[in-house]
Amino acid sequence: MPFSQNPVVEWAAELYHLLQGLQIATGANGNRYGRLDVDVNRETLFLINDFEARVRQRRVRLRLADKAEECLVGEMNPLIGLGAAADPTQHISKVRISFYNV
Repeated sequence: MPFSQNPVVEWAAELYHLLQGLQIATGANGNRYGRLDVDVNRETLFLINDFEARVRQRRVRLRLADKAEECLVGEMNPLIGLGAAADPTQHISKVRISFYNV
């Protein structure tokens, strides 16, 4: 199946809370992208990595929690580790979740 015909994958329901604070911007080339930095615990880090591996080369539908009927579609970048969490008693790391071609 050509890349252009890959089905769109819904963002994982158990990760919806992570989309709060997703910032959408337009780059110098006119392409839109979205990103957010978030502290995660071990379980969430595993779920994000597992999801990212399954959606590689596919588009992802992102429904924003406050506007469930509205959605964005983009392609997920690999997860980036940003270092220590702001609250190390609750979380193990800070990561950047980002999307391109939004």
